[in-house]
Amino acid sequence: MARNMLMFPQPRSSNPSRRGNLMNVYSAALMTLSLCLTAVGAQNQPRAAIVTGEVHNAPSRDVAFHHEPLLAPGPSEHHIVLDEQNRFALLLNISKGTLVTGYYRGERYFLIPFFVEPGDSLHAVVTFAEMTEAVESDSLDPAEEEAPPAYSLTFSGRGADNNRFLAEFWPQHNAFDPDNGLKPEEFVRQIKQRRQDEFALLAEGRENHALSAGFIDYMTAFFNYKWADLMISYPMFAFRDGHWMRRFHVKPSDRREVPPDYYDFLQEIPLIDEKAIGVQEYRWFVVNALDLEVDNAEEDRPYRLADRYKLSGLGLSPAVHARLDSMYSADIQTHAHPKLSQMIDLAGIGLAESTHSQLDSIYEYEHHKKISASEKAAWLGLELSPAAQAELDSYGEEYAAAPSREDTTKIDTTGGRLTFYMPIAKIREWYEYLNNRPLSARIDLSGLELSEAVQTQLDSMYFAYQNSPPPKLSERIDLAALGLSEETQAQLDSIFAGPSFPVFRRTPERYDLAQQRLQGRVLYWSLARDLMLGISFDNEAFVDARWQSFVESNPFPEYTEAIQAELNKLSMLQPGQPAPDFAVKDLDGQAVSLSQFQGKVVLIDFWASWCGPCIGDLPNLRKIKEQVAAQPVVFLNVSLDANEAAWKQAIAKHEIKGVHVRSEQVAQAYNVSGIPRYYLVDPQGVIVEDRLRLFDVEEVVAKIKKSL
Repeated sequence: MARNMLMFPQPRSSNPSRRGNLMNVYSAALMTLSLCLTAVGAQNQPRAAIVTGEVHNAPSRDVAFHHEPLLAPGPSEHHIVLDEQNRFALLLNISKGTLVTGYYRGERYFLIPFFVEPGDSLHAVVTFAEMTEAVESDSLDPAEEEAPPAYSLTFSGRGADNNRFLAEFWPQHNAFDPDNGLKPEEFVRQIKQRRQDEFALLAEGRENHALSAGFIDYMTAFFNYKWADLMISYPMFAFRDGHWMRRFHVKPSDRREVPPDYYDFLQEIPLIDEKAIGVQEYRWFVVNALDLEVDNAEEDRPYRLADRYKLSGLGLSPAVHARLDSMYSADIQTHAHPKLSQMIDLAGIGLAESTHSQLDSIYEYEHHKKISASEKAAWLGLELSPAAQAELDSYGEEYAAAPSREDTTKIDTTGGRLTFYMPIAKIREWYEYLNNRPLSARIDLSGLELSEAVQTQLDSMYFAYQNSPPPKLSERIDLAALGLSEETQAQLDSIFAGPSFPVFRRTPERYDLAQQRLQGRVLYWSLARDLMLGISFDNEAFVDARWQSFVESNPFPEYTEAIQAELNKLSMLQPGQPAPDFAVKDLDGQAVSLSQFQGKVVLIDFWASWCGPCIGDLPNLRKIKEQVAAQPVVFLNVSLDANEAAWKQAIAKHEIKGVHVRSEQVAQAYNVSGIPRYYLVDPQGVIVEDRLRLFDVEEVVAKIKKSL
């Protein structure tokens, strides 16, 4: 994220071939539950809970259940296929009451909340209204724009009263939608009233239902930390494309203005609350509170090489790491904004010293200027009147680009902010255009009276500079001054010349700050969460730099075990390891396995019809396919679509060539947590690339040919 943009895959069923045995699975789950409850009851330490149910007018046979385990750093998901009578059974081992949300993703997206505690045996009947035929959509979000179908819930068994209240409360809770332009004072008043109303509902619920103490504690934390998280998030909210949304990575200068005492509410609610650690709203609050403090810190943050490159094998001391980071940060500051005369040899084309100075001055002032909104509209092919162009330019440089929910480009000025909504492919074309503009298109050379030949030379030299290989690390900073051996210096140069790992803004700083602000289980949950995010989003260097220290200090083995399990999965999917084989059905119902393509290079593309970045990659994929068409190369497209019709429509609409299969099981085998994701496998079935990037078509083609 330039790193691939990631979208999280939709849930799909477990192995469809098991559906005929699902009646037995349902019965077996009930028997297992009975044994579990008997055993734990004897020990007076119940840890098992079950939710059984039946779904009428089910929109899909595939259901996912999500909850936040107390003893895990991240969420847990269970994928279930309804049996032939549309029944399900979910067995959970939990140590404390938790909210479980069942959801479908496909033609529509919606949540069904349950609350379960250790020892519960809850039975739910879910009845959906009749669903109308789905409308084809290219939305970037798997959630469709239209409202989800209505449903009703009835409950029986242990825990039923808690869930009867939850079913009454949930629609009102989800109805909160602040108005655009809401001033801080009014926002504070509204969400304060909202929290009061929620507690009033809970008080009423205690009179009408036999609510458990654990449920009351959970909902109390839910209300309090939802309120606190909304308060923290308000300055980052924006109203765009008709939706109220929270922006991420917002600079302090770009936040909504709030009164000086706005954040005093943080004194009213504890940052450390171990009893609430299983409540998702509390987890969000902790992360956002730490992020707020990171953003408000005024000191410059050093550029830490160990967050971007795996350096643990070099045996560098903490002192050397600190000096290396300091020297590299200083070098970045020095060369962050080089003069034009430092980038190209102006004297070599016969320009006078005075012209050098003029060019440096013009370049410093103009090269970073944003293209005017009317120029961008023209590039997009939008035909606008002079008055409309002037109106666009009245916004100055304060305009943004965002992914469109449609195939067309549109302009939105909601809330006084100009936004160009563009298809993902068009956004990529735009940035390619910006990055490849010649010097003469970036700055105004008309006042220098340069000949056309000189301007052409300047453009050529500037292009060469922009596309030249970066200098070695040892050419940028004095590694010998750190007392490093020539061998270690050469290793650093080699590592630095390779690809760097992406680093999310705030993550390293949040990790460090957590160790100052948090303690106990909350501290190690926070650290484990960031390490798990590092694994999920490809930042192996970030994890590598902190893993050993975490293992040595963490007193909660379940966090270490969860992270180690993910690291073990990754190690089996590294380049040089055998690619996991699989057998699934293709678009025509024919059996397909990876092993049948032995002797050929295979590019595995994990994608979905609803994934905007996946569709955005298609132009580059087409170019790659054209250039290797004569070679023994297979393009194996693995879709994570829950909706078979949407999958087939997308293949036809976008004319996607190759072998097509649809299977979340394959995605799980390859540890795919976000898409698009590309694996390159050689003719012997060995992984060559586990995170192939498609930005440079020629580079991808070269890697494919090298693998033949």
